[in-house]
Amino acid sequence: MKSAAKAEVSSMRLAVVQLMLRADADSERRALDEAVARTVARGAELVVPPDLDSRETSLDPGALGVLGRVAVLHGDAAIDPVEHERLAVDPPDCIVLAAGAESELQAEAVLELALALSISVAGLVLVCERSGAEPGGAGHGGSAIVVLGEVLAEALLNDDVIVADVPVPIPVPAPRAPMPALSPILAQRLAHHRGERASVEYPADLT
Repeated sequence: MKSAAKAEVSSMRLAVVQLMLRADADSERRALDEAVARTVARGAELVVPPDLDSRETSLDPGALGVLGRVAVLHGDAAIDPVEHERLAVDPPDCIVLAAGAESELQAEAVLELALALSISVAGLVLVCERSGAEPGGAGHGGSAIVVLGEVLAEALLNDDVIVADVPVPIPVPAPRAPMPALSPILAQRLAHHRGERASVEYPADLT
């Protein structure tokens, strides 16, 4: 008896660009062009820049379609459990989290969230961040490429480019893990932005 043929799986070299915050558009454009040139030299086939919602270049969310269905979540939507539950109803292949972490602790929490979402909702999760912000401002690094609970590449602070070979088609989490609970520090951020008080068992959990 012949076994069923397995679906052919290949890989794509994917890059995520993390940029320092800059004062003017010309500096931004030069920094992005230089970063893209570096990734191309490293064999990247798809480059994901920061600020996917506003950047008018060929490297926009439409280009991500080669990865399948992609959901891009910005700001508080990236860490909102309601948004995650919405995506889980009809899971995309890839999630891009552009949370705009306001501290290094938040950046670490967003990475943990990406790991959890990669085994519960979408097999590929990209964390796209900026760097160089003052405490409380959006942009404290932490960009990453995550596949099925594994960090394939993680950015340092400042300008950085990360590259990883990701499987295509994107693997589906199987079995799917339970939906992640929001960490106290991200719950505090959501509550603060909404003018609410975060409900946690111990106040120390918010530090």
